[in-house]
Amino acid sequence: MKVFGSEMHLITFLIIVIELIIIVNFTITSFKEKSNKSTKRFIWFTLTMILYNVFSGLFPDPEYPISLIVQYILAYGIGVFVALYYVYYVYSEFDIKKLRYFTVKHLIVILGSAFIFFFVVPLLIWSDIVIAKSTFIYIPVFVAFAFLYRISFPLIKLYRERKGKSQKFYRNRIITGYLALLSIVLMPVVVAMGDYQVMEQLTVNSGYFLLAIALIQNNIYLAQKRIQFLLKIGYSDEKTDEANLSIIEHFNSLNLSKREIEIANYILEGKSYKEISKSLFIAEGTVSKHASNIFKKAGVEDRPNFVALFRN
Repeated sequence: MKVFGSEMHLITFLIIVIELIIIVNFTITSFKEKSNKSTKRFIWFTLTMILYNVFSGLFPDPEYPISLIVQYILAYGIGVFVALYYVYYVYSEFDIKKLRYFTVKHLIVILGSAFIFFFVVPLLIWSDIVIAKSTFIYIPVFVAFAFLYRISFPLIKLYRERKGKSQKFYRNRIITGYLALLSIVLMPVVVAMGDYQVMEQLTVNSGYFLLAIALIQNNIYLAQKRIQFLLKIGYSDEKTDEANLSIIEHFNSLNLSKREIEIANYILEGKSYKEISKSLFIAEGTVSKHASNIFKKAGVEDRPNFVALFRN
C-alpha cells in the first residue's frame, strides 16, 4: 500500500513517523537536561535513519523532476552512509575494540570506493540499474559478513566473561548490539534479492529500534547509578529539600560520564582499582585514568581527599 501517490509504502511511512516522534522526544529532553554523549549520538543516528527511509522509500520514481540515475545514486549513497554510521554508532556506544581492517575509516575507504567505481561509474556509463547493482552489491555483502564474522569472537568472549547478576545489564547490551549489527549486515542481502521495500525497511529499522531500546536501558542504568552516588554523598529523605538540592547541584556540577559515575561509586565503597577493573572488565590503568579525571572534576588531588570531600 503506497502513500500520497508516491513509491513509499505505508510501512515505511509509519516507521518514519515513529522515528520523528523519537527524535523530537530525545531532542526536547536534551534541551531540558544536560544530555550525555550517547543521547546526542543517538539523535544524529536517528536523523540518518530518517534520511535513509525517506530516500529509499521515495526513490526511484519517474514522476519526480530528477533523473532516475541521480535518484539511484542518492538512494544507494544514503544506504552506504547509514551502514557506515551504524558501525560507528555501535563501536562508540558499546565500547567495542575496533577490529583491524574493519575500523570505520577502513570501511569508508572500502565501501566508498566500491560505491563510486562499481555502482556510480557503471550507472553513468550504461544507465542501467541492473548492471550497476549486480557489479556493486556483492562487495558490501562480502564485507558485511566478513565484519560480522570478525566481530563475533570478541563479543562472544566478552559475553562469557560477564558472569553474575551484576553483569546482566552488560550481557543484555552485548546481545542487543550483536542483533543490531546483524540487521545492518542483512541490508545488502535484502537489496541483492530484489526491490522489496518493506522487507528492507523492516530489516534495517529493526536494528535501529533495538539500539533505541538499548539507549533507554542505558539511561535507566545511568539514573540508578546516579541515585546510588547521591545516596553515598549524603542525599536523604530525612534532610531538607534545600540540603538535598545542594547535593544534587554539586553532583551535576561534576559532569561525570557513565563510566566515571560507576567508578566513583566503587571508590566511595572502598574498592581498590584492581577490584574495580575486575568488576567492570577494563584494565586497571583505565580505571586509574578515569579516577584521575574524577578527582580533577571534583577539585581534589587524590583518592583520600575525594572520599573525605563527599563523606563530609
